[in-house]
Amino acid sequence: MINKQKVTLIRIYTDDSHDHINQLLDQLHQRKDVVGATVFRGVAGFGQDRQIHQNHIIDLSSKLPIVVELFHKSENSDNLIQFIHQQVSHIHIISWNADLSFEQID
Repeated sequence: MINKQKVTLIRIYTDDSHDHINQLLDQLHQRKDVVGATVFRGVAGFGQDRQIHQNHIIDLSSKLPIVVELFHKSENSDNLIQFIHQQVSHIHIISWNADLSFEQID
């Protein structure tokens, strides 16, 4: 049986120069209002500093882009977004309402 649920899709943009992704993922995992999360690592990108960051084999600190995407099932996601901003600095967050379709697992 296919179920459908209204969610807010939240996408967090940061980089791998800090060890904050694992801590953030653990905190999101503990919350009952977060349905799921995925972390993506980019191969190249640029941010506010306008410098292009890309992986080279000799680089020790790459500052590669990281995107954390999650589904929030609460109608008011502003509190979660504020919480994320308090936990992780130098990030950008975008969000929008979406329909989540999933198969019910018994």
